[in-house]
Amino acid sequence: MRVAGGGAGDIHLLPNAPKQVLKLYKDRGVGNQYEPKLEAMLAAPPRLPAIKHRRSKFHQLAWPTAIAESRNGKFLGFTMPQIDFEDSVSLERMLQKRMRQISGLPEFYGFRVSCAYNLAVSISALHRRGHHIVDLKPANCRVYRKSMLLSLLDCDGFSILGGDGKRFVAGQYTPEYIAPESSKKDPGDLGEEQDRFALAVIIFKLLNNGLHPFQARLEKGLNGGTIQQMIEAGLYAYGLREARNCFPARQSVHHSFPDDLHRMFDQAFLGHNRPAAAKWRDMLSAYADPSSGKLMRCDQEPRLHAHFGSGCGWCDLQNGVTAPLPLHVLSGAKNKSNKTKVSTGKSLVKGGVKLASISNLRHPMALLLTIVSAAASMGIVLITGVHVNMISQHLTESSGIFSIDGEPQNNTDSEAKKTGSVLSNANCRSGPNTDFPTMTVLRKGIKVDVLGKIDGKKWYLVEIHRDWEGRSFKNPIKCAVFEKFLAITR
Repeated sequence: MRVAGGGAGDIHLLPNAPKQVLKLYKDRGVGNQYEPKLEAMLAAPPRLPAIKHRRSKFHQLAWPTAIAESRNGKFLGFTMPQIDFEDSVSLERMLQKRMRQISGLPEFYGFRVSCAYNLAVSISALHRRGHHIVDLKPANCRVYRKSMLLSLLDCDGFSILGGDGKRFVAGQYTPEYIAPESSKKDPGDLGEEQDRFALAVIIFKLLNNGLHPFQARLEKGLNGGTIQQMIEAGLYAYGLREARNCFPARQSVHHSFPDDLHRMFDQAFLGHNRPAAAKWRDMLSAYADPSSGKLMRCDQEPRLHAHFGSGCGWCDLQNGVTAPLPLHVLSGAKNKSNKTKVSTGKSLVKGGVKLASISNLRHPMALLLTIVSAAASMGIVLITGVHVNMISQHLTESSGIFSIDGEPQNNTDSEAKKTGSVLSNANCRSGPNTDFPTMTVLRKGIKVDVLGKIDGKKWYLVEIHRDWEGRSFKNPIKCAVFEKFLAITR
């Protein structure tokens, strides 16, 4: 039964394999061109098997599992496991606050950091095998709402390295994610460098309010053209050193980035030796891990905001604090040394951007069921895992010990150091009042350590050792629970 389709092929359910789907190419001539490429993909899968998380299986990569042929041996397409698109959304929806709200995605900043890390894990695994995505963009990635795990789609469009050293090229790429050197060389020929540039763009957008790194303000009267033209003109405004030809967008929080993250972005957008996906993976690993303490919850908005230790950029933005324009702009002085060509409406580059004749955006249904696990049936061991446990802890771990008005609460009664049982699902708050933010939700029946009852209030100070799913925290969290939700058991 056909369930989806696009310009290149149709997706069908397999009646004898309920968790599998089949992609059949429409044009036999085009399909035959894919056969050797698919054989190469089956022979050299990256080490990204499906991950089991909370009794569900998540496929990180849309990689073919078998070639489909007719009874007389003619190539038809390939098979892949079916994916439940109800549990995942396009990574594009993770970039903007409004889209996160509409899509039911979590708002806490730590989830975007985890998402960036997980993407770097997937890309680095592909690169180890010599494969390149080329058309790397958020629309080709799916993010799962509850785990922040990612799946990469449309793998038969990747640039694939065969076992004999033959390269099967990619023919699709998208403006705003194309490396600047593509003005002289086809993006498909750039290989890993193209992926490195696009990966850095996506990470920047995840960590900086959805802003593109080449989305900048220019001096009055100047027009940089499209974002792709801004890329080719080198109009990057978010570096450690102040740019002289462009200025950060007002909604940017890049000023709160740590130096190591800043240097990575500068290397990606100002240098010629861009960071590899593995380098992004290794650097983001610590920030994505709550137990490292390198990403800290904001004291003012702990449910939503987090920062890297140099002040909360999100609070600054919320309070209307933005990076000022450079002095030479405020004074009206002209930068005579600026050699970057800008215009008052004319294009910064000649010619148009080469696009594929078949666009994923034109045929979104072609992506509907195209996630598979390349290694699920091959016994490959996951060697560089995704921080599954740390992700849920982003919602539940505290940035510090419980306090009232900034001071530790020591006034407790005779019920201190006892055990309690939660009578019904209850909010566990950072202070003894419903005005305080919820740190986590306690499931009915969970056991907690009762440290004391807060004097003059109907709230207990408790210590929690396990999350909603019963998994142990590395560091217990302390919070307040209203007395009607708690029964003292000893």
